[in-house]
Amino acid sequence: MNSPAGQAPVDARVTELAPPDHTYLHMDKAGAPMHWSMILQLEGGGDVLGLDAVRERVRERSGLFEIFRLGIRNGRWRKPEVVLADDSWDAGEHVTELGFTDRAHLQRRVAKLLESPLPRPRPFWDITLFTPSAGAEGVGQWVLLRVHHSVSDGIAGAAFAALLADGEPEDLAEFERFATSPRFRISGIDPEELAEAKAAYGDQHAAGGGKKRAWPALTKSGEREYALVDASTRDLRKAAKRNDATVHEFLLAAIGRAISLNPPTSPQADVVRVTLPVTLDDGFRHTGNAVSVALLNLLGNEPDLTRQIDRARSELETIARRKPELYLAAADDLPRAPLWGLQRAIVNASMSHMHPDIHIGINPGFSRVRSVLGQSIVTLTPLSPLAGYSLSVTTLILGHTTTFGVVTDAQALPGYADRFVATLGEVLREALPST
Repeated sequence: MNSPAGQAPVDARVTELAPPDHTYLHMDKAGAPMHWSMILQLEGGGDVLGLDAVRERVRERSGLFEIFRLGIRNGRWRKPEVVLADDSWDAGEHVTELGFTDRAHLQRRVAKLLESPLPRPRPFWDITLFTPSAGAEGVGQWVLLRVHHSVSDGIAGAAFAALLADGEPEDLAEFERFATSPRFRISGIDPEELAEAKAAYGDQHAAGGGKKRAWPALTKSGEREYALVDASTRDLRKAAKRNDATVHEFLLAAIGRAISLNPPTSPQADVVRVTLPVTLDDGFRHTGNAVSVALLNLLGNEPDLTRQIDRARSELETIARRKPELYLAAADDLPRAPLWGLQRAIVNASMSHMHPDIHIGINPGFSRVRSVLGQSIVTLTPLSPLAGYSLSVTTLILGHTTTFGVVTDAQALPGYADRFVATLGEVLREALPST
């Protein structure tokens, strides 16, 4: 079923992992897998997708791009080997179906998949169709796509939409740049720029309180909870304009205010240290991972939205000017430990030193396709892995709808995902101009 990448006539620029891709293999643990997910809510109306039909669609599309065949052998304490599925591979086996009785049952089943590693060395993705049982009213059908972060970041992950999305060949062509472009690599960072980035990182780390944190830390339990909320993109832009902010400034401030109004613990944190993904590919034309992170310090005990916006603006200006993300970028030409296991230990020690509290990702969406096998997509929401932090808020701005996927460590922050999205929803509504 599988063959080493070197035995097949493939494009090595796509199939050979780069240092940014390795980062997620170093951080991957059996109890904390580094796959991101996308959950699709399909429009209800009586008809539901059948498992056979979805499998057939995936089989048809699996030959479009080599990245769909890519899996990894080893990659934790032993050096990874890229493995490509051969001609006997059945992509339909990556699609399974689960039933559920109500929304709570659905949440438990999705959370279990967020906690569970993708099997190796088969291709590093799968799709789960969630179909309501007879008598389950008002919950509709859902689809969960899981992709290991070493294969693709969230932006390039748009390629995986081609496995399911409706459309003619010309429609599917929009996904090609995320599947056939070379894997992203960075090198030749100017030494002075790198020194400034290192200093900026140090300043941000110190301003965030070092390693003495009031925010509940990620545990080793591996247990996850998640919650979803969405808003009109137009309304968010109106709210940002009303508050003299950019959309990015407003979203960061809204999250800071939601945390301040409904903190997970008491006493609450005055400062919340955030890892903010920053793409190093301004053209959004890459396969693999092109993301580094910058440290950003939100106010954790400030209910005033204007003050939250001022802090967010100041932090984003610092990032734009001093580029701390370059210090954490996995560049090709930086020194590396000779042994894979030692590299892994260094990466995890670096994450432990950084000691982030939460993650906030604000991502643009690209796809114009809005249906799967004739079923309209109501919402499409990203869910990120917990890479050293106990709360992740990942935002997708896609057309008329912006979605927020919240993932928490269920032991560190029990019940907080639902509490947080309820408060965030209120904050977003309150910020809208009155009509």
